[in-house]
Amino acid sequence: MSPAVSAPLQPHDHQKTLRLMLAFACLYALAWTLFPPLLAPSFPLDVVESLGWGREWQWGYYKHPPLPPIALHVSFLALGRWGPFALSQLCVALTLWLVWLTACRLMGRERAFIGTVLTMGVAFYTRPALEFNHNIAQMPFWAGICYFYLAAWQDDKRWQWLLLGLMAGLGLLSKYSIGLLLLCLGLFTVLSPARSLLRRPGPWLALAVMALVFAPHLLWLHNNDWLPFSYAKDRSNSSGESPRAGALGFLLTQLLNHLPLLLVLLFGFLRLRWSRRRPKVSAPWQWYSAKPAYLCLIALAPGLLLAALGMALGLRLRDMWGVPMWPFSGVLAAALIPSAWLAAMRPYLLRGIVVWLVLISLLCGVYLWKISDFRKSPVRSDWPAAALAQQADATWNALSSCPLDTVASDAWTGGLVAIGANSQPSVLIPGDPRHSPWATAERLKSHGALRIWQAEADADRDAPTGPYPVLDGLQGMRMHAGEWVIPWPRGQSRADLVVQWQAYVPAACERR
Repeated sequence: MSPAVSAPLQPHDHQKTLRLMLAFACLYALAWTLFPPLLAPSFPLDVVESLGWGREWQWGYYKHPPLPPIALHVSFLALGRWGPFALSQLCVALTLWLVWLTACRLMGRERAFIGTVLTMGVAFYTRPALEFNHNIAQMPFWAGICYFYLAAWQDDKRWQWLLLGLMAGLGLLSKYSIGLLLLCLGLFTVLSPARSLLRRPGPWLALAVMALVFAPHLLWLHNNDWLPFSYAKDRSNSSGESPRAGALGFLLTQLLNHLPLLLVLLFGFLRLRWSRRRPKVSAPWQWYSAKPAYLCLIALAPGLLLAALGMALGLRLRDMWGVPMWPFSGVLAAALIPSAWLAAMRPYLLRGIVVWLVLISLLCGVYLWKISDFRKSPVRSDWPAAALAQQADATWNALSSCPLDTVASDAWTGGLVAIGANSQPSVLIPGDPRHSPWATAERLKSHGALRIWQAEADADRDAPTGPYPVLDGLQGMRMHAGEWVIPWPRGQSRADLVVQWQAYVPAACERR
């Protein structure tokens, strides 16, 4: 006898489920956009730092490529405090859409739908999205490269190759680590039957478009002594840690971030096992993908390659580097579900994902709202950003008739002032003048600057330190100094924030 097979969902049932999941997705994205700014008085560190860069419209910054800071700045101009959170949810939504398109080319639409929903079982798509950064910005480009490569491989249409090159170029402008995915796809092209593509013009057209999009930033890198690579080298130094331990720790962290997905799959399997009408299946691990090798490549290869490189080169791998690398984990899981089980497991899998997303949303909300009650030192989201910016405006306007144009400080403290001050000043970072090329001597001489720093007891250990060669070399400035004492915004019992300030006011701007 043939094994029992669960009846597929009827079209009207499928449409009803799809509408319900889309409605839930919209509510979820809306909640993650609207509530974080209401629950937290300040932005996370990466958002503050990138907003300080993005307003300068450079082709590169000393830590990273330019696209995420510029996109973040535009979102802030358009939506204010809600902009960064809306941008994160937009990146997640675009990623899921591209995962869906890719999965539809690899398997049936019902299985593709389940695989796309299961993607949200990877924790990287939830809590980290509260802090838009270069890792979050990579997500749609990572999924887009995988989709357009597959589409161009299958259809060989010129516009698909063009979009593949565009996605690759924009991905590199988001973060260089997307080169790991491009390397994996390049090796796959050479070592698999896909190498026949190399005899066609499409791949070379994509390569040319990628080079054209990336060229302005490449020129910037050449003119700025490859600053981001020096920063990346310093960040990845193993600092005495065993390369093998570092690589294993990275892989363990990636596995832990897949724990919600694994628990949802376990829940679906156990509910199916306990069901009276449990279908039988003869080949439980049969692949249900048109191109299983390609699916394994895009789902697993980049993360494993990074761990291998870390072990071989002795690099210190950062756990969050894995954020964009797993958009197809859910699709891979869906490909392993036997057809006889698919329809029966579907409602349990969807319910499991919904429960997980509701639970993590509530936990993140409580964290933003109440974390200050349980910590002696403040978290980034608890800083008095508005009060700090108001103090800067009031102090500067009392001394100068010119608008506040530049804040000299570490990226965090100065960034908070730059975001909230009425004149939206630039941030001059201490140390290497190449880190703030927009703060020229001519600009500072004409408009002056407000230098601020925290009292030593409150100083940020990660803040860059050092002199201000451009600022310290100015002549003819009126100097003023003082101190701000700012209470924490939620009435915490900890000591007030103490900030020292020094104003460099041009003679032409001095208020008499």
